[in-house]
Amino acid sequence: MRLVDRHIINRTHQYWACCDELAFKSKNLYNLANYYCRQHFFKFSKSLDLTKLYHATKDSDAYRALPTKVSKQIIKCLVATWRGYFQAIIEWSKHPGKFLGKPKIPKYKDKTKGRNVVIYSKESVYKSPLKNGICHLSMSEIMHTCSCGYCHRSEDSTCDCLLYN
Repeated sequence: MRLVDRHIINRTHQYWACCDELAFKSKNLYNLANYYCRQHFFKFSKSLDLTKLYHATKDSDAYRALPTKVSKQIIKCLVATWRGYFQAIIEWSKHPGKFLGKPKIPKYKDKTKGRNVVIYSKESVYKSPLKNGICHLSMSEIMHTCSCGYCHRSEDSTCDCLLYN
């Protein structure tokens, strides 16, 4: 069984600014990684694999602005987006009637208004507060009480505490 502790963060919430900043930093990394993917695509007409993309971005400020595990999740999501694009192109070439037009390559997110998903896995949460039922996201001010009852029971808990904005 997998439990999820869900917290809705709206504009009046105390953590809104922090969540917004994390989503903005995530967008910056997404756009940087997407730049490398697009350039590789224009040059070789192929996808850039996860390992090469990781090595291309790992020393950047955008990558280091977030915890390493979070940055890796953002890059994994972008690679999945590109994989979906290539699958859509293959499907479009076989059955163009299923589509409204030819699939387009993944675009950049808006420079100022754009935000991207921030995925905190279990490894990206501070462990010592978690034993006391407090979920503290690494490299952020965000701390919340986990009400699922599983976080503090064991190291191998099956709880996924999520924050939404």
